[in-house]
Amino acid sequence: MKNIFSNKKAIIVLIACSLITIIIAIIMKITFFKPKPITEIKTNTVYIGGSRSEYPDNDQSRYYIEFKDNKTFILMYDDTRRNEENYDEDGDGSKPGIKIYFGKYEISNGNYMLKTTDSAGVWFENTMAVAKKKINHYSNGVFKVEKYMLEDHGRSAEINIFRTKKGQYVLGYSNNEDVSYDKKRNYYLLYNKSDIKKLPNSVEEFRKQYKMDKKAEQERLAEQERLAKQSQ
Repeated sequence: MKNIFSNKKAIIVLIACSLITIIIAIIMKITFFKPKPITEIKTNTVYIGGSRSEYPDNDQSRYYIEFKDNKTFILMYDDTRRNEENYDEDGDGSKPGIKIYFGKYEISNGNYMLKTTDSAGVWFENTMAVAKKKINHYSNGVFKVEKYMLEDHGRSAEINIFRTKKGQYVLGYSNNEDVSYDKKRNYYLLYNKSDIKKLPNSVEEFRKQYKMDKKAEQERLAEQERLAKQSQ
């Protein structure tokens, strides 16, 4: 009889220890591994931002930003993570794409004011092409186009980073006074725990990561030749 009680007691102790171990593991995961909004910006560190105040899920678009010691920055927008059915919704023509921006920054009242000097973008036919890193379109100077379109509608094209009252950092568009971000436009709370540790250092390095689809490249060269003949 004593052996039965001893065995039951041992089982109860074992179960209790297992539960305690699981609880401790969960607490450690929440405390140490759960992404947190950043309260300090360090150079040569990549930060990530999802839509508004959310850390992006695996199938959501996101921004990455990295500041360098020489007062330059690298900003990348990745819109290749969505599921196939979430592109070209209602015939809007959207395709998976990645855009990258390079420039200089200044710190003013705790805010990081960005000035883009170079940019580029790549687009993919579908999500399968994303996995293969096979692009069907490449464009240099995408920021110039965005700037023209936005400023034509009276909106700022340059995105900046603002320090909130909580001491957190938000990537967003300036309000009229350049002291905070415009909450009526898209903004992105920055988090640690980026799934990318290093961003391309130049447009050329960015472009070399991808290979052009042969058919798309032939069409691009033919269009380039056609435009060249028109300009003569």
